[in-house]
Amino acid sequence: MSQQAADEKLELLQHTMMNWWVQEHFDYPWRDSSEPDWKRLITEVLLQRTNAAAVKRLYVDFFFKYPTAESLASAPVEEVEQAIHSLGLRWRAQYLPGLASNIADGVPDSSDELMKLPGVGPYVTGAFMVLHRNTSSTFVDANVVRLLGRYLGFEWDGETRRKKWLLDHVDALFSHGYTPSEFGYALLDFSREVCGRAPQCQSCEARTQCAYFATLEANNRALAQDNS
Repeated sequence: MSQQAADEKLELLQHTMMNWWVQEHFDYPWRDSSEPDWKRLITEVLLQRTNAAAVKRLYVDFFFKYPTAESLASAPVEEVEQAIHSLGLRWRAQYLPGLASNIADGVPDSSDELMKLPGVGPYVTGAFMVLHRNTSSTFVDANVVRLLGRYLGFEWDGETRRKKWLLDHVDALFSHGYTPSEFGYALLDFSREVCGRAPQCQSCEARTQCAYFATLEANNRALAQDNS
């Protein structure tokens, strides 16, 4: 599929996600704009490759234990590791005190400066800039790759998100006229709840243009013919 053809299809997906999100969006504590930036950046690190519901269960206790960036910065790594053990990926604990120390006086406003912080890579940088700075940036995780793969009809694996052609699709997906943070949240929620591991195709208005749904329909028709 050409990039132009993909771009045209993505317009329907963008519209579908936003319509769905207006009705169904989820409220998480880190989405509250009154939360300090340092907490929201730390939370984006915790959310990386982790289910949002699991982070929500941990959120109150974690930030009760570490109510300020300074308190987290001074915590022993072993203690932080124990505090986040329920999330898995406990290697993140080694970065959190150093990250907290670097942002105690404020979180940078640019992607370049964010990328210099310990434990902050392209995903966390993009997510923070879109969701918490409301800027036109991009982010891509496994759910976004799966959503695009199903919708546009390409196969994917753990390395797909690093491919230039995939990043071109991501750039196109994030080219829209919506408020950046709202679109970012819509993408996160839709790719998790509607186009998750068990896709809810009948809840998706974009299914008429979806390669995955077209294959399902074709298989169902073939099965019906075999059984007739």
